Amino acid sequence: MSQTASPPKWRTSASVILVTRDADKSEDYKLLMLKRSDNTAMMVNQTVFPGGLLDTAADESVAWLQYLEEFGVPQEALRRLVIIRDDRPVILAPQGTGCYDRFFKRSSIWSREITLRLTAVRECFEEVGLLLCRSRSQLDFGAVICVQDVPDLEAWQRRVHDKPSEFLNLCRELNVVPDLWALHEWSAWASPGFMRKGYETVFFMAFVDKQPKLLEEPSEVKETLWLTPKELLQLADLGEVWFLPPQVYELSRLMGIKEYQSLQDFAVQRSGLGTTMYLPVGYDCQGSMVFVLPGDDFYVPDSHLVNKIISFPGSEEEFRARSKHLHRYTYGPSIRNMELNIPPPNGHLKPLKFHQERQKL
Repeated sequence: MSQTASPPKWRTSASVILVTRDADKSEDYKLLMLKRSDNTAMMVNQTVFPGGLLDTAADESVAWLQYLEEFGVPQEALRRLVIIRDDRPVILAPQGTGCYDRFFKRSSIWSREITLRLTAVRECFEEVGLLLCRSRSQLDFGAVICVQDVPDLEAWQRRVHDKPSEFLNLCRELNVVPDLWALHEWSAWASPGFMRKGYETVFFMAFVDKQPKLLEEPSEVKETLWLTPKELLQLADLGEVWFLPPQVYELSRLMGIKEYQSLQDFAVQRSGLGTTMYLPVGYDCQGSMVFVLPGDDFYVPDSHLVNKIISFPGSEEEFRARSKHLHRYTYGPSIRNMELNIPPPNGHLKPLKFHQERQKL
């Protein structure tokens, strides 16, 4: 195994798995996914959840905390977003030191639970013109509020896209705050260490009662899709969309919940249980590329140091035979043979077996 002297640098990002009711189908909900524009996609028809890179100047600006305080958001409401656990992944660990009570006495926000939610809400607006926010009268932090009627939407979307710090000015103009409390911590993924341009991403889940209107940002988004997990996996099977492993994994485990309200209840309850970073470690099994995830017998303790694919002296079948605890998938050019025979970490859903689901589609 080759390792780097220091961990590879991943670019930090956040995504939103946006769920809306769909009373016309038995699954009862649809998800929003975006086909990336040809200029930004890794592959033709690459399809992702809305989201993008953390902008430290915009998303970590202490001006947000000052604005939230002026708006009337209680500090306790911000503290409720913070999960204090020793096993937090680096991406969600505090980016500084000090007491959690010092929200308004720092030069930048150091709680990633806040900054990455700001990233996710901002990127959702940049990419599809959708603003998740609350007015002063909605500070009871109850149901999700989705504001669609942004005056001069196209102009504002362009302004925020070109300069992320304009997002704060947009909220000031509309007299709203980003609905950070509508985003429920769902999962976290990092690119394998051998990738030249790697990402680490926190996925949040948010719920809207009605399917909102969207405005696609043309330089980033080719098409928007509102479909069920089953329909999205079927499109991937037909070659009409292309997913990276995190999208396939998340869609596969959503196959296990059919109802909007059941998913919402689960997401709200589970979000307080923390998150394990899924950083795949690759093994070359005589030409078959097998990637293992946390809990697998072949997962390594310092996965963030692995910067090359590990060579295994045997076939994929022999690799499996030497393992009792499995959490893995085979990849190339799409994910297959997903296996998990241990309880998922953090009280999460188990993805349904990929080949079994393909046969049902």
